[in-house]
Amino acid sequence: MEKPNMRNYYAVKVVGGQEINVALMLEERIKTNNIKGIYAIIVPPNLKGYIVLEAEGLHIVKPLIAGLRNARGLAQGLLPRDEILKIVSKKTIGPTVKPGDVVEVISGPFRGTQAQVIRVEEAKGEVVLNILESAFPLQVTVPLDQIKVSKR
Repeated sequence: MEKPNMRNYYAVKVVGGQEINVALMLEERIKTNNIKGIYAIIVPPNLKGYIVLEAEGLHIVKPLIAGLRNARGLAQGLLPRDEILKIVSKKTIGPTVKPGDVVEVISGPFRGTQAQVIRVEEAKGEVVLNILESAFPLQVTVPLDQIKVSKR
């Protein structure tokens, strides 16, 4: 069993949108070549163009990603453990809202408009709104982090 302080986190630059493919290729390469010293492959959902490898050292990571399609190299330095925990920990996105609340859209194409919450889709992190300032009934779906509650 390795000591936890022997584990380092390395950011691997990849082509945007290819994070999962690169992670799968890395996993296959690790299994095929029976490589020891890689503990985790992390694909952060909100960090495009990077994957994170938890490994013993650079001497294992560099040969692993060498010549790998869509891998563009290593970012300089190590990632601190607390940054990784922030990336992978589940957190509530945006304000807590319920149907009937009046909210203000704070970003996106409807920024600055008032709307009423029709439905909250927690699993997707989205909310369906009825724009109040529209001349006709207009329903839009926006991410939870693009609204703030005005009135309950």
